[in-house]
Amino acid sequence: MVKSKVKKKEKVKKSKGARKEPESLKKIASVYPKLKTYGLAIVTLIIAYYGYIIRMKTAKLKYFIDPDTFYHFEIFREAVKHGIPSYFSRANPPTGIKLGGSLGLYVIPAKVYSLIFSHLGYTELEFFKMWTPLVGAITIVGIYLLGRKLHSDWAGFWAAAFLAFSYANYSKTYSGNARGEAPFLMFFVFALVAMTYYLDEKADWKNLSRSWKKILWGALFVILSWLFMMSWQGSEFGLGVLLVFMGLYPILLFVFGKMEELKRFAYEFYPLMLIVLLGALPLTGIPLIGYRSFLIFALEVYLAIAALTAIMLFGERIGLNYSDKKHRFGTVLAIGVLGFAGAYLYFGPDLWKFLAGAYQSNPLYQTVAELAKPNWAYIKNVFSIHYVRGAGQDGMLYVFSIVGFLILLSRISWKLYRGDVTGYKEVFLAVYYGAATYFLWTAVRFSFQASGAVILLAGVFLGEIIVAIERMEETLGTKAMFAVVLILLFIPLPVIAARDMGTLAKAQASAEAVPKSWQDTLLWLKNNSNPLDSATSWWDYGYWIESSLLSDRRASTDGGHAYDRRYILAKFFSHSGDKGEVDFEAWGLNYLIAWQSDIFKFNAISYLGGAITYGEYRGNPMFMPVGPQYGSTIVYDNKTKTYYVQVSYGGRVYQYIPDTIIDMGTGSVYQNKQPNVPYVLYKYPGNWGVLAYDKIAFSNFVQLAFNYLNPKNITESMKLRSNFVPVKMENGVNTYRFRPFAVYKIDLLVNGTPSNGTWRQVYSPFLAMKLPVGNHTFRIYISAFGRDVKNATLIFEAYRNGTLVKRETLAENLYINHLHETPITVSMDIPNATNYRMVLIQKGPVGVLDGPVKVDGKEVNPSFPIAPGRSGDIDLRAAFRKDYNVTFALRAMVTYYVTPNGRDIYKKDFYLEPHQDIIAYIPIKELSVRAGDNRISAHVSVPSDVFSNYIEKLKQKYGDNFVVYRKRLEPVFITEKAYVIWNGS
Repeated sequence: MVKSKVKKKEKVKKSKGARKEPESLKKIASVYPKLKTYGLAIVTLIIAYYGYIIRMKTAKLKYFIDPDTFYHFEIFREAVKHGIPSYFSRANPPTGIKLGGSLGLYVIPAKVYSLIFSHLGYTELEFFKMWTPLVGAITIVGIYLLGRKLHSDWAGFWAAAFLAFSYANYSKTYSGNARGEAPFLMFFVFALVAMTYYLDEKADWKNLSRSWKKILWGALFVILSWLFMMSWQGSEFGLGVLLVFMGLYPILLFVFGKMEELKRFAYEFYPLMLIVLLGALPLTGIPLIGYRSFLIFALEVYLAIAALTAIMLFGERIGLNYSDKKHRFGTVLAIGVLGFAGAYLYFGPDLWKFLAGAYQSNPLYQTVAELAKPNWAYIKNVFSIHYVRGAGQDGMLYVFSIVGFLILLSRISWKLYRGDVTGYKEVFLAVYYGAATYFLWTAVRFSFQASGAVILLAGVFLGEIIVAIERMEETLGTKAMFAVVLILLFIPLPVIAARDMGTLAKAQASAEAVPKSWQDTLLWLKNNSNPLDSATSWWDYGYWIESSLLSDRRASTDGGHAYDRRYILAKFFSHSGDKGEVDFEAWGLNYLIAWQSDIFKFNAISYLGGAITYGEYRGNPMFMPVGPQYGSTIVYDNKTKTYYVQVSYGGRVYQYIPDTIIDMGTGSVYQNKQPNVPYVLYKYPGNWGVLAYDKIAFSNFVQLAFNYLNPKNITESMKLRSNFVPVKMENGVNTYRFRPFAVYKIDLLVNGTPSNGTWRQVYSPFLAMKLPVGNHTFRIYISAFGRDVKNATLIFEAYRNGTLVKRETLAENLYINHLHETPITVSMDIPNATNYRMVLIQKGPVGVLDGPVKVDGKEVNPSFPIAPGRSGDIDLRAAFRKDYNVTFALRAMVTYYVTPNGRDIYKKDFYLEPHQDIIAYIPIKELSVRAGDNRISAHVSVPSDVFSNYIEKLKQKYGDNFVVYRKRLEPVFITEKAYVIWNGS
């Protein structure tokens, strides 16, 4: 009876489960598998195409949006011409730079262009504008394939849909941003796809003909790994993820006793990774891959993992106890502790400095926005679905990824609990997401690298929900119906993201990133300066200066080179007078550009220049616009005779009384008696103005950018304007021609003797008068900017309608200390002429390098071609404006900064004092050169103590409170150079 009852119940249950399914659900059930297999793939291709269209919206702009892309375009063009580029002349004058890093970033698109797109009629510029959008679209397809392999079709689909319209991904794949992150992610994703196919494919290694698929996928993984390593200097991230996965997964297999799976993974994956690492090493010598030291480190890690795996596989043979989880885990833990101790002994403190360049590890990096630590507001902005006026509103993608990660961890934990850890896919996803999250929260620059993992896990979350429905104990039609309904509920998410990202892209494409004033300035420079000239502004604009699309001139510093000069340029901009003088002639500088909008970057400039402390950098704005349009009012209290700025905030009214008020309309200066803030107010017509922090209120930047002088020290302003002559003023972008030596004042003796007579000023940069004809006594004030006048000859010349009518030597063996300048008194017989000039003859540098530098046949760093204590045969190409007799020499120079309050850069009272010192000239050869390019060869020997003796003196002077930032040993050419220091009438 019991048995019959049980059978009866079973029959009832069976009949319930076999209820008749409606025809509509049967139709859904028949279509659903095809939808997953083919429909999602087709929709993904459509999404990828639309993602490409959005990313191409900015291609219509004349210039690139991202400043670095100007440089990348120039090196891409070099790669098209030369295959693998090696030298770029327009950065770091006067030497240029030896190209390094991962040059595959340029070689790969150059080959794609040369082999395909050039034959389709595209110009270099047209192709370059479409390259990153194309890479972005291919990555969308790749993330679909990867999600499909690591989780499910649905995870891949949602990841692709989110990636297509994610700002984190869009930010590095739109047209006009061609940095290396985008091709890195593309090749990395496809390398992972190949890896999953390789690991999933079974093989019979005794019969290779039957294992061709596994061999093919393995070969693709190796090739794609090399490609992602070539594509970007930061691709160590991808290699690191693979190494962590390679180390962690075998440990899990071992601890939980899955020895056969461990053996298979080690035998299949380890040889592949070894081929990747060993094959990459030769590519660093080209250099298609730019990080040889990291590869060696990776090989050492690989060997450590291999050794640990060997112990795990064969340890029992030497008596280790692997009887249970505790003993196996203890073995791994003990070996891990010993390995870490060994690594620390091997690397020393450098073990903790491995990624120092990626973080805010020195004052310069402290000021780089990309290296700042992100907060939730930033994460929300880059990983949102909905955007309003370019700002992310929800951070939903990141929230989805966290949920997906938690689901992943719960699955791994459940498998561990059950002793089932054979699935490598969950472990890899966890490693990838963990590494990406770590770097994401370290610096904002890593948001794009993290986007692959974050969006993949967001796709896993939605995919998990749909897969859960598919696993329900229901009929296929019912499950398909639920899945379709759920999909329809989720569809608005990528639709909203696509709409908002399209709006954002359209807004980006509405105006050029290079302001019109800069365009006009740089195109003027291109048409009105010598091709060998160089210019500088703050480093952010260096790539604009170098671009063939704009001025096509050399730039003293830019976004990726001559970092040491950023400190020196900041020192110049943030100080005035003697404190702001630096030897710009050592850079070969001809033009300096000051932009008023740099007031918003001036906290960083002032800090790097040593004008303010770290505490002031963080807490005191250097400039604050004020006026009704900025929510404040400039008020003059007639009763107290006081100017102040009134601000209403939080229901309260604040009055800020600046120290000094300068009326830019009338030029008048007013001093408040009882200021309460350390600021100077520059007041403009229209009752608006700018508050400038007192320490930088009369700096060289203020005087040059705002075309104003220092009312508290007119002499300083006269000197500055004599050395920097305005040549073009373009809507806040002011261009000056730099003169190392210049006359800033001429006095005429009216009566009496030179020692006790009466003098009248007849010339200054702000007031020029005609020189009186006849024999007169003059007192000439010469400003030597950044370096002394030594053994010089001063010559006076008179011209009548362009013809020289008189040439007279006024002084010989002239010496003027640039920090303590004194005038010289001369008698001159002034002829009746149309114009006059004074010329200073003294030794100075001429020419620039115009090609790679080789020592003993090997291409070297042109600004440090040979090490102290070494000798060799040097060969280079140099360009000159005209014929010269020159001394070919190596100039030893050191850039360092002093830290009077200690070296802790995060202390509030930390500040620095930048210095650029020329230590010595090492003469090599006397020779004659001609205008244009010259091939120069010579044997060179460098004393071993050329730097060490000088640095030792610095140590004795400053103790530990100084940092040597860079040493240079530059090839230069010295000649008797004619400096025109004054023109008059």
